[in-house]
Amino acid sequence: MTNGERADRLFAEAGSVAGEMRRALADQAWNLATRRAQEVMELVVKGLLNEMGTEYPRVHDAVPVLIATLEQRRLQADGEFLEWLRAFSSRLAELRAPVFYQEIQRTEAAARSDVEGAERVLAFGRDLLARLRRP
Repeated sequence: MTNGERADRLFAEAGSVAGEMRRALADQAWNLATRRAQEVMELVVKGLLNEMGTEYPRVHDAVPVLIATLEQRRLQADGEFLEWLRAFSSRLAELRAPVFYQEIQRTEAAARSDVEGAERVLAFGRDLLARLRRP
């Protein structure tokens, strides 16, 4: 499997998980919506790293590697967005297990914010993937 094929699979899975995320939000399953938001974000980031041929760490927060790769390759990305992404990814990685095991409870507002953030990451990822593939 090529890097591009793996990236396509990761993005396809991110799209499927995003559907689950939206359904969880509609079902008022706030913790599950947050968990799925984290998964969407992770899949997008790892898909982008695959596309660029960068080995990603087997951790849930690979955004630092993505940012370093973008800088190393001198690829244009909004600095403010990348700082937001770094914080968002770190926070969701920390929440991943506690929300899954019901150790904490997310509010509707927090879950909606997480879902909106994941949607933002998915849009960013799709845009960057398209730019990476332009001749």
